[in-house]
Amino acid sequence: MVYCDDLLNKIDGLRHELTCLVNQKNNLIDDEVVQISQLLDIYILEHQKRCMKKSIG
Repeated sequence: MVYCDDLLNKIDGLRHELTCLVNQKNNLIDDEVVQISQLLDIYILEHQKRCMKKSIG
């Protein structure tokens, strides 16, 4: 997966993309909105895992 700064940049980019898409589609259950939301979840979880590893070790 992507490393620290790249990961945060990816998260920020996807958040922006998701916000724009929701405003455009005006539908939270649109397939494209859900797909980007799920991808964003994956990146956020990866970031949280890395933060936990840093704080533990």
